Amino acid sequence: MRQFFTFQNLKNFILNFKAIIYLMVLLALLNLNTIQAQSLKGKISGKIVDAENGEPLIGANVVLQNTMLGAASDLDGNYFIPAIPPGSYTLVITMMGYSKIIITDVIVNAGKVTVINTSQKPEIIETEGVIVTAKAIRNTEAALLKDRQRSIAVSDAISAEAISQVGSGDAADAMKQITGASVVDGKYIYIRGLGDRYTSTQLNGAEIPSTNPYKRAASVDIIPTNLLDNIVTAKSFTPDRPGNFSGGAIDIRTKDFPEVLTMSLSISSSFNPQTNLKNNGAILYSGGKLDWLGMDDGTRNIPSTMPPMGTHIPISSEAGQDQDKALLLDQYTKSFSNVMRPVATTFPLNQSYHFSAGNQVTFLGRPLGFIGSFSYSRNFTNYDDGHSAAYLIGGHVDSVQALIVDYDLKDQKSSEEVLWGGLFNAAYKLNPTNKLMFNVLYNRNGESMARLLDGKFPYESGDANYQTTVLSYNERTMSSMQVSGDHQFDFLRMSRISWKYSFGKSTQDEPDIRFFTNSYDEDLGYYNMKLGHVPTRYFRYLDEDRNEFSLDVIIPFSQWGGKLASFKFGGLTANKGRNFTQRKFIYDTATSYNFNGDVDQFFSNQNIGIVDSLSYEWQGQRYTRYDFGLYIQEPIDWVALYNGSEDISAGYAMLDLPLSARLRFVGGARFESTNMNVVTQSNDPRENYFEIKQSDLLPSANLIYSLRQDMNFRLVYGKTLARPTFREAVPYKSYEFFNSYEYKGNPNLKQTMIDNIDLRWEWFSRPGEIYAISAFYKLFKNPIEQRILTEAERIITWDNVDRATVMGVELEARKRLDVINELFSNFSLGSNLTLVYSDIDIAKEELAEIRIQNPYRKSSRSLASQSPYIFNINFNYDNPNKRIASTLYYNVFGERLSFVTEGGAPDVYELPFHLLNFSISYKFINHLGVKFTAKNLLDSEMEKIQKFKGTVYNFTKSTMGRTYSIELKYEL
Repeated sequence: MRQFFTFQNLKNFILNFKAIIYLMVLLALLNLNTIQAQSLKGKISGKIVDAENGEPLIGANVVLQNTMLGAASDLDGNYFIPAIPPGSYTLVITMMGYSKIIITDVIVNAGKVTVINTSQKPEIIETEGVIVTAKAIRNTEAALLKDRQRSIAVSDAISAEAISQVGSGDAADAMKQITGASVVDGKYIYIRGLGDRYTSTQLNGAEIPSTNPYKRAASVDIIPTNLLDNIVTAKSFTPDRPGNFSGGAIDIRTKDFPEVLTMSLSISSSFNPQTNLKNNGAILYSGGKLDWLGMDDGTRNIPSTMPPMGTHIPISSEAGQDQDKALLLDQYTKSFSNVMRPVATTFPLNQSYHFSAGNQVTFLGRPLGFIGSFSYSRNFTNYDDGHSAAYLIGGHVDSVQALIVDYDLKDQKSSEEVLWGGLFNAAYKLNPTNKLMFNVLYNRNGESMARLLDGKFPYESGDANYQTTVLSYNERTMSSMQVSGDHQFDFLRMSRISWKYSFGKSTQDEPDIRFFTNSYDEDLGYYNMKLGHVPTRYFRYLDEDRNEFSLDVIIPFSQWGGKLASFKFGGLTANKGRNFTQRKFIYDTATSYNFNGDVDQFFSNQNIGIVDSLSYEWQGQRYTRYDFGLYIQEPIDWVALYNGSEDISAGYAMLDLPLSARLRFVGGARFESTNMNVVTQSNDPRENYFEIKQSDLLPSANLIYSLRQDMNFRLVYGKTLARPTFREAVPYKSYEFFNSYEYKGNPNLKQTMIDNIDLRWEWFSRPGEIYAISAFYKLFKNPIEQRILTEAERIITWDNVDRATVMGVELEARKRLDVINELFSNFSLGSNLTLVYSDIDIAKEELAEIRIQNPYRKSSRSLASQSPYIFNINFNYDNPNKRIASTLYYNVFGERLSFVTEGGAPDVYELPFHLLNFSISYKFINHLGVKFTAKNLLDSEMEKIQKFKGTVYNFTKSTMGRTYSIELKYEL
């Protein structure tokens, strides 16, 4: 059952987290004297790579000419020379088998780090050296583009710098800038229009567990951008990656340790006129005392007096003549909170805080780097102009001219969301060729939500009005711990071995979700419960953990022409486990519901539990009859309690082989074994077990042709797969309150197999610039899609269909505008456009039901949530001399299928949403800066519609409002 976060656990966690902060600050202070002593000196750092294949060069000697100062490059090709007196130097880089690099005019300033990144060409005959006039590279976007140029896969990336420029608050928001990426429900990433099941989400190379029972991918909105270094998305498959993706494999990389002492503190506040400081303009319900920490303090727990699930709770007819049962039923009923409606409230300003500190010190004679980071935010959202509706076709399409209104409601929704998290990274270099790393991350998110729907439900209730209230609290956590090592062994032909162990855990706790629904007649003043919708409370808890160990071995060798090649092999073993529990309580009554419109009075102590008793004498004995108002009951669905496990074992081998000076082949195969099962507590053998046992060979072939040094052409083929989620395989029914549908899993689901073909031309014209054109084609066998199971019962399930295809084109450009005129030297422009076409077969049973009313409906449709186009553009200004930076960012996606309706009614589509953000920052002094951000300046409507015979019907509509924020930041 649920694992509660106790006060003692909270205390221990806070104390432990404080200890990390104190240790971090202490280490920094212990080295403060050294830092101060060296503040009059500077440093040089950088990265050295092979000019032909982009691989890091390990053990290259880097010295300052005519001095005793120098260093050797490490496993990542990085080097670091500390304690350099200010001045101008000549940097000399040498390595056996490579040409000497001589870099002149390297300027070193006191207290600063000069960054020199370079590449060396393989040379058999020693030359006089290559002389370069150096310029420090500080543009992290340029560094990521350089990584993309050398990558063996089709990939895209975004740096912390770009994330900060557009004012993104979390990883999901930041992902909107990635070419071909769209964000659904503010949490889930769709790459190239494909759903979350086709996206693999990783944190520092290890998969993140999901917090949503309905989703495979993790909810990345739980990760604040303050903790991020960059986000890299691989769009093509190589055998050294897990095979469970097709759209993209997203790797969210947290901050790495710095080379010098750094500290950062930022404080920000934001204001949305639609939400903040609006007098009683929002709704919320009273929660616990720890809501500000994103956790419930027990206020919403199942009352301790309630018996375990499965224990019989008396009904009123049993308890009416039995005092013990009557008192017990009364106690059970009154132990629950009687708050069932929200109250008007005024939301304060949004707020956010971030602190980080890091350093690199000497420990036992070797470099030890570390960084710690903590962030906290509390944000509010509200709309009171929402609209929700649904429509039915009502007959054969030839005889119907307009849709019938199922329901038509006004919608108000308010929420308070708290997000905080901490990160600690450390790395220790045993020597230049051996490194150990440690990473731990913890994030917590708590969202309190209240919603009111009010309007007509003519299909069921005639002219009566329909009202519903939802009160919910969603508490999510994500924790991750990783230990890894990177080693090179000279005696094994310079082989490199990397290993990683990671443990990740996520939880989602939804305590006491409260639903109350009624109808009323305005003319008669008559209130009643909506048929089939009794007052209900849900308690749901999900926890999912994942253990993963991976090992990679790279053996370099020289091919027939003497060019460097490599053979890479390795494996992975991963185990994922999920536990899900749900308890449902309803309010029943011995008589008809006597509701007069006053929710508080209806759930008052005078109207719940024992409301009256009568003592009487019969045949010489005295009896007491107990009358009940509302009383609690627990209908049990044992299938809703399930445990799932997924064991993955994989091994791979791949070859990175230059076929000529310009042509490179990367290919191989991955063998991946899946053992997935779900067990429920149902006694029905048809429902209590689901299993997939399958082994798959996933080949990959990648050809990279360098048209010239800064231009590539890529052709890639890869076979990948997609597995069902645990929830999709469990056949219990869960109620989706808003649209009155129930969702039921399917234990007969199969794994999806996908063939992927990618083409890309890319030109890295200058540092920080790129032009790219990509094309892709995907063929799906047995894709999983939602479908209507039965129209009458309004049940949706998941099922395999025969086939689906997706094809598209991506265009990307980033350009510095100094080519126009020197006046524009501080301006840059970036844009990307994705065009996608998808086609998927409709399940035969669903198509037959649709064609009863609409025989003209095609047998295929587009994929759900697939946008036909996604467009981004950003206009940037960055002037370091004037200490001003500014960005204008625009994003829009095309009309996409949102919801497949029942029968012959038209499907629901989400209309394009136009997002325009602006930010400007200014540094007053070297360490203090201010930033202003305006988000959603167009305040575009979020709208979903249905279309029928030329008429547009609004399904849902609401607005987010504009948000204005100010941030103060101090950096050391």
